[in-house]
Parts: sequence; C-alpha cells; structure tokens
Amino acid sequence: MTIVNVTLRLAAIIAAVLVLALSGSSSAQTPNSPTPSPPSKLVSPSITLVEARIIIDGAIAYARQRNVLMAAIVVDAAGNPVSSDRMDGVSANNVLYAEGKAYASALQRQTTQTLSELAKDRPDRYFGIMTMYPGKMYLVGGGVPIISSGVLVGAVGVAGLAQYEDEAAGRAGIAAWDRFRAGGR
Repeated sequence: MTIVNVTLRLAAIIAAVLVLALSGSSSAQTPNSPTPSPPSKLVSPSITLVEARIIIDGAIAYARQRNVLMAAIVVDAAGNPVSSDRMDGVSANNVLYAEGKAYASALQRQTTQTLSELAKDRPDRYFGIMTMYPGKMYLVGGGVPIISSGVLVGAVGVAGLAQYEDEAAGRAGIAAWDRFRAGGR
C-alpha cells in the first residue's frame, strides 16, 4: 500500500465519521446548548364533572322544594355538554330546551332572559343570532352563565318550570357550586 492509498483510505474513513456525526447532531443537544423550556401549558377555563353535578343537584333541589319538575344541563365555556339530568316525569324535550339555553348563555355570555328581550328591542340581532346557530340556541329565560374569578367557565340551562323559575333554579345550582368551592356543602 502506498502512502497515497493510505491517505485516501484515511480520508474516506474521516469523511464517513464526519457524515455520521453530522447526521446525528441535528437531533442531539450539544453539551453547552441551553435546555429548551417545556411549552407553556395553555389551560382553558373549564368546569369539572363534579362541579357540573353540584350545579345540577342544586337546581333539582330548588325544584323539589317547590314540588315541580325540570331538566338541567351544564355546558363548558364552548357550549359542549358536561352533564345533564332530568327529573322523573319530565319530557325529553326539556333536556333539549335546557341545552339550547345553556349553549346560548355560554356563547353569548349572558342570561337567555336578557337575550329573549332582544326580540322586542333588537329584532335584527335576535334573528341574527337564531340564524347563525339554527337549532342550537333557545333564547328563552333559563340559561345562566357560570363565572369563576371573572372568567366564563360554562353555563347552566334549565327547562320545564314556569316563566322566570327556570333561571331561578339555575341560579340556585350556581349558588350550591359557590358554597362547594368555598368549602361548605
């Protein structure tokens, strides 16, 4: 073997080692490079199943005290159902009505009683909302937003009671949730 052949072989080996080293370096950390911080966890405001059940149970307790029947649902801030219930003897339609109220309250961030008044005061807005969400929103009193530390976390919808009683039942459920969060039962 001549010096030229040895040099060429040595150069080929060094080139191969460099290619292997460079191809692996794109995914490996160099010892002196800073460790990237983990991506910040984005937490969206939400309401847990346990909290939703507390709200629904509080609304049902309100109805039982008055010897009336109703359906209730709690949705998250995006209007997705978290939990729903209906008392024995309540039509399944009332679950749909309650869901439409809760959905409207969550997305519009106000009570459905307030939204229902748009039919008189701002019919263009009322019908605009109904057109934007066909079959999803029910703009009749009974939907109440759920706020935690100034942030909307969901809404409760109640259906089946007399006028203005649906909202009162929803608020009773929210009051039970507030007591639970404060450490009381």
